[in-house]
Amino acid sequence: MQFVRKTEIVNLMEPFIACLAAMIAVSTVFMTQSVFLEISDAFNVDITRTRFAFSVVSIFYAISFLLFGPAADRFDLQKMSSVGLFFSAAGVFAAAIAGSFNSFIISMAVIGICASAVAASMFPYIVKIAPEEKQGIYLGSFVAASTTGMVIGRFSVGIMTSSWGLTNTFKIIAMTICIFSLLTTIVLNGKKINNVPKVSEKYSKSYLKALKLMISPELLPLLMTGFFLFFGFLGMVTFLTFRLTNAPFYFTSADIGWISLAGLTALIGSPLSGILAKKTGVFKIMITSLSLCLISVQLMGWIPLTLPVCTGLLLLFLGVYFCQPLIFLLISWKVPQKYLGTASSFYALFCIGGGSVSSVALGPVWKLFGWQGVTLICSASLVIAMAFCMKGKKQQ
Repeated sequence: MQFVRKTEIVNLMEPFIACLAAMIAVSTVFMTQSVFLEISDAFNVDITRTRFAFSVVSIFYAISFLLFGPAADRFDLQKMSSVGLFFSAAGVFAAAIAGSFNSFIISMAVIGICASAVAASMFPYIVKIAPEEKQGIYLGSFVAASTTGMVIGRFSVGIMTSSWGLTNTFKIIAMTICIFSLLTTIVLNGKKINNVPKVSEKYSKSYLKALKLMISPELLPLLMTGFFLFFGFLGMVTFLTFRLTNAPFYFTSADIGWISLAGLTALIGSPLSGILAKKTGVFKIMITSLSLCLISVQLMGWIPLTLPVCTGLLLLFLGVYFCQPLIFLLISWKVPQKYLGTASSFYALFCIGGGSVSSVALGPVWKLFGWQGVTLICSASLVIAMAFCMKGKKQQ
């Protein structure tokens, strides 16, 4: 009995560390969102320009999945994660000592590329080590961990920066990532699950086959659902920082960090969504989740009070991450396992790409129409996501 318990603990360590690796990688992508004001002061740039600190890291994070997705189907997943975390730490340290805003932005690009390597390798790793009957729970836990990374990035950097400043905060984060890199090297066992020697297909041919599969009429609606969901979701979350630093709130980075903890509702939503979907159906949960997102955006957008904004943010995260793991699950069902890394990376490209596009495209909207304009555009994006979701349901 004692041996069984020890074995169970060992078996749980791998998914736990894989989830932690994804969490800390994702946290680096979102860590600037709560400190736009401090970045503006540090480099003497207009605060609206600081959104490019997020735009650049998220764009490079998204685009790099085109490279690391196919690589995850062929190379050692544990090594990809460990190396990605190590160079991510180097990128964060470079951002800490950057002497200009341009140098800081270049560091952000490096961080985005490295974070992508970690996420692209850990998703197929989780799928391959998951028992078949627990795949939904494992996937939900992975998505929850990734979302927690987003929340932790916004929360911890906001709190730490208010106490220790931007430079010291980034240096501490860099050291923490180095520790995680070592941890993945020790705990994860890439050789146990990789079937690299069996792959005889050329890299380019394999890539083109996966690409053709992902843009098929069966899967494209799922990708577009993710794109417009994250356009609306990350558009609201990114510009919420600008909203809260202005009247009538005048929040500090620490205040914004604390509010970001509302995103921890994803820890509830992601693991539960797979369980509920078995009882009521995947698409019913997805449509309900998207409707919840739309309602939450209205709470955040039209009532200039702290409680409705916090409640809206909480419900927004809950809705997004009830929906997100189900799209991942549908994709994993429809795609052959040898293309799983590429497929999951394409989906991440569409999701984070949607958020990246929103952070750039909504800049002029913010300047011309303010928070109300951002709310209207993000609401429209969520409606489009619902339309693609329903289209995907009809094709089942």
